[in-house]
Amino acid sequence: MAAKIALRVGSRSIPLIAANEKINLQQVAEFKPLQEWAKNLAKEEEKAASSSNDASKVPVTVKQVTVKNVDYFGPRVGFTNLAVDAELTETGQKAPGLIFMRGGAVAVLVILKSTEPSGKISEHVILTKQARLSIPSFEFPEIPAGMLDGSGDFAGKCADELKEECGITLDHDALIDMTELAYGDEWSGVYPSAGGCDEFLKLFVCFKDMEWKELQALEGKLGGLRDHGENITLAIVELKDAYKAAPDAKLLSALALLHALKAEGKL
Repeated sequence: MAAKIALRVGSRSIPLIAANEKINLQQVAEFKPLQEWAKNLAKEEEKAASSSNDASKVPVTVKQVTVKNVDYFGPRVGFTNLAVDAELTETGQKAPGLIFMRGGAVAVLVILKSTEPSGKISEHVILTKQARLSIPSFEFPEIPAGMLDGSGDFAGKCADELKEECGITLDHDALIDMTELAYGDEWSGVYPSAGGCDEFLKLFVCFKDMEWKELQALEGKLGGLRDHGENITLAIVELKDAYKAAPDAKLLSALALLHALKAEGKL
């Protein structure tokens, strides 16, 4: 018989079930992204019931969650695959419920301002190139990014990633959370694949003045933590051409927010 425990969703509980005996359900129940998911589900249910003045009119009914698989980072849960048993209240049909759960991440658009030998003022963006086997690509260009560690210190995590991947040290105050400027506390960040993944991205921007020679020295520089399996090479592209240099959703979302927030006078 499959193991199960209760997962709290607001004032009610739903079964959390293990698909096989090797899964430690208690560990999964304590996985912060799952706790955040349950909290947000409760909020969504409450909001839907409040807007209709009828709790039975919540458009989606979540009945149980099955843990299909768990991947670990050392002793702690890293990723988990879930199957949510849910149905559309109006029709009784099953709602899509496969979730790859990994939690949030931070990414930063680093804009370096420099004076060229000709005297022209230019702005460049830092890209990191590393192997991404899901595509697959051995040198996929993207902006610096990393998974959140659960501390809630988004700017601190962002600064850590910049130092680890690019060797650039910045004060936390120099990092501007564009997602917070755009959405406040309504959304945790931007969601690159909400159809099947809970991941959200906190997108930051920072502006830094740099000497031209120092800027040029970044091109091809090696970065990342080798003992963590990171093998990163840096690339420098002009800000105006950045969208053409990398088909990276983080970069493209950050550029869109940058232009929109500048147009509104928020940056």
